[in-house]
Amino acid sequence: MQKHNLMKRAITLFSILGLAVAALAEPQTNDVMFAQLLSPTDSVLMTNAEFRCFSGDKIFFRSDNGYQSFHAADLNPNVLAALHITAEQLEARQKNLDASNQRYKEESSAALAAPNFTVTDIFGKIIKLSDYKGKIVVLEAYRSIGCPYCEAHYRTGAMQELQREATSNGVVWLLINFDSPHVGETTEKAKQDWAARKMAITDYIIDPKGSQIGRRYAFKTAPSAVVIAQDGTVAYQGAVDEIATTTLNEEQDRATVGTKTFHVPFAELLTGNYVRAAVQALLAGKRPLVTHTRSYGCPLANLYQ
Repeated sequence: MQKHNLMKRAITLFSILGLAVAALAEPQTNDVMFAQLLSPTDSVLMTNAEFRCFSGDKIFFRSDNGYQSFHAADLNPNVLAALHITAEQLEARQKNLDASNQRYKEESSAALAAPNFTVTDIFGKIIKLSDYKGKIVVLEAYRSIGCPYCEAHYRTGAMQELQREATSNGVVWLLINFDSPHVGETTEKAKQDWAARKMAITDYIIDPKGSQIGRRYAFKTAPSAVVIAQDGTVAYQGAVDEIATTTLNEEQDRATVGTKTFHVPFAELLTGNYVRAAVQALLAGKRPLVTHTRSYGCPLANLYQ
């Protein structure tokens, strides 16, 4: 009996050791630390860097100074080896990215004309898209009541920063509020909302049924956006950024990049922004590389009832 128990214990111990060895064989991605993160020329990129995730062709790290991403080609081969990232993986990812980039370019060259509209803003002024011919126009889908995603963007000031950056460069920013009167939205509340949130927008429009703008541009969620180029074509449509969250605060946020979720300082919310990238490309006389993304946020089901 005692011999049998000893054998059982031995089997159990070997099983545990086997699991431990198997676990060590798998990349411990969120536990890989680098005292110094080096470039191919051995210059120091970050100190005390912790690997977070590999998304697209970018590798994300965290240190005491916050988050930063690098292209794989900008990292020392020893760093990639420590992360179990092979040359074959990099080549496969690059092929996928090249194919995506080519598709985006083809879509951009066949861009659709932005549907014109005539609406009344919250001050009673008539607004026509055609009035802004030759300018970059951003249409921001927004809900002021009960949408934690919109609340998150505005509570931190991240959206206002984006608006301010765009409008200071001559971009027309039209905020479209899709809340309806039955949830309490009025022009007076909208005026208060504009002032309270210190929005850096060109104009504020309420389109509760989506009959003027919402359905014409197939808005599905708030927040989301459409960027219209100077030639009147749709240059970008989709999510404002890649961070789908409802929990922002001034210090940090739980953000999702790739398949990993982690904390991001507020300053990092200004990166990975599709609207910013589209506007900057158009200001430089180029078409945006990314023309469509899937939006996230609060559904705008009321537009399609």
